[in-house]
Amino acid sequence: MSVLEDELVEAEPRAPLWIGAVRLGGFLIDLGYVLASVTIRHGRDAVDGPIQAATASLAFRAIPRSELKLWTVGTSLTVDDSNGRRLFTGTLSDTTLRDDAAALDAVFSVVAVSTLSLAGLRQVGGHAWPAELWGARVARILQEANIAGTVQAPSPDVPIAATKADPDSGGYASSDALTALNDALVDVEGTAFELGDGSVVVQAFEGRRDRYPYLTIDPSLVLFSPDWAQTLDVKNRIVLGYGYGDGSVTVDEPASQQAYGLRWTGAFDSGLADAGAANARALKWLDRNAWPRWALSSVTLLDPLDLNVGQLVALVNLPDSAPFSDWNAVIEGWVDVLEGPDWTQEVLLSDPIESGLGLPWQDVPSTLTWSTVDPACKWADAYNLGNLIPGGL
Repeated sequence: MSVLEDELVEAEPRAPLWIGAVRLGGFLIDLGYVLASVTIRHGRDAVDGPIQAATASLAFRAIPRSELKLWTVGTSLTVDDSNGRRLFTGTLSDTTLRDDAAALDAVFSVVAVSTLSLAGLRQVGGHAWPAELWGARVARILQEANIAGTVQAPSPDVPIAATKADPDSGGYASSDALTALNDALVDVEGTAFELGDGSVVVQAFEGRRDRYPYLTIDPSLVLFSPDWAQTLDVKNRIVLGYGYGDGSVTVDEPASQQAYGLRWTGAFDSGLADAGAANARALKWLDRNAWPRWALSSVTLLDPLDLNVGQLVALVNLPDSAPFSDWNAVIEGWVDVLEGPDWTQEVLLSDPIESGLGLPWQDVPSTLTWSTVDPACKWADAYNLGNLIPGGL
C-alpha cells in the first residue's frame, strides 16, 4: 500500500463506531462503505430564527458502479445509531462523486434533507379557515400539506381569527405550508422541527414548560470554556396586529426606553383573534425582549446525550470568568458530528426568558427572603437565581 493510500485510510476510516445502520430506499447499506464522517443537524440555529429542516451529511467509499444507480436524489435515507435509535429520516438532495486518484477508492458524498424541506413545496389554504384555537390551526396546516406531525400548543391555547377573503376577487390566499407554519409561529412564538423518525413537531414556546426532564450537563463533557455574549438587541415597544388587519395594539416598557431609547418591533397582520389576545401576546413578547442578557449561543459536548428541542438544561460549575456559576438554558437544536471514533454534539442554546421558562417561584430557596435579595439585582434580571443572591451562587 502506498503512503498516499495509508494517509487516506487514516484520515477516512470506515464504519463509524456509533453508526448501527444506514438505509437507502429501505435497503441496508453495507457499513463497510460508510466513512467515519457523519454530520446531522437538528432544530434551528437561533431562538428567533426561521424554521430549519434537519439535514444529514455522509460520505461513502468504494461503492461499485453498478450500485450507483440506487443513489438517486429523492430516494429515502435513514440513519440509526449503534443502539438502534433513529437519528435521521429524510431524502437525498445532493450527491457528489470525487475521484482524486485512480489508485484510490472514489469518495461519494451525500446530503439528505428531512420532511420540513417538503413543506415549502406543498400548498395550503386557498379557501376559508374558521376561527379556531392556535393548536387546531397548526394541525389544519399539517393535514392540508399531508405532513405527519404533532402540535405542542400553549396552555391555555390562543384564539385565532377566521381567514378573510380578498375584497376584490372574493378568493382566499394560499401559501406553501412552510410559510403558513412560520406565520402561525409569529402569532404565539415557537419553532418547528423533526424527530428522528421524520415526523414534525410544531412547538409553541409556552408548550415547553415541564415537557421534558430537566437535564444537568456534567461540566467534564463541555469542550473548553464557551464564549458568553451580550448584544443590544432590545425591543421595548411591541406593535402587534390582530384579525388579519382588523387593528393593532401597542405595549411599551418605559424603563427600557429610558435606558436604551425607543427600540420597537411588530407584526401587523397576525391572525390573533382580537385586541385582548393581541395585548396578552404583546406583553409576553415585551417581557422577553426589553432587556439585554448574558447568554451562550452554543456549547460542544464531548459525548452524546439524549437531547430534545425545547428542553431546559443546566450548565453547572462554570469558570470564575463566566457571569454565573450555574446557568439554565433551552435547547433550540444541536449538531451531531461523528468523526472517526468520536461523537461530539454542538448544542445550540437560548436564554430561558425567551421561552417564558425563567426562574419559577418553587425554585427559590425558602431561606431567600425579600430582605436578603441582592439590592443590586434589577427585577428584569430576577430570572436567574445567581442574580438574586448577594455575591452569586
